[in-house]
Amino acid sequence: MHYCVLSAFLLLHLVAVALSLSTCSTLDMDQFMRKRIEAIRGQILSKLKLTSPPEDYPEPEEVPPEVISIYNSTRDLLQEKASRRAAACERERSDEEYYAKEVYKIDMPPFFPSESTVTLRLLCILGKCFCSWH
Repeated sequence: MHYCVLSAFLLLHLVAVALSLSTCSTLDMDQFMRKRIEAIRGQILSKLKLTSPPEDYPEPEEVPPEVISIYNSTRDLLQEKASRRAAACERERSDEEYYAKEVYKIDMPPFFPSESTVTLRLLCILGKCFCSWH
């Protein structure tokens, strides 16, 4: 009994010493986020070669109809080109997936004398190999 009490006091003393040696302070997440946002804001301002954020924000101007028309026609052209590419790629891909590119047949000696010769067949399609034992 005497040893249990003594070891309990010793353990409490060691815990107190360990806690007093800790140099880590608690982390305030709100303060951390504010400092992080300030650092990012400073990086953005330095990229823009500004010392402080601009005071006045100009109202966006009306976009001329010619610019909108050019934008829409370019967007439509790019979508059409992408759909044509996708259709051509799908046709080409389906042909490649249908036909096997390489077939290997390997006759292997049996593991045990009582077995017959084992044939390993590898069928490789688009870099994926499938094997079968015969």
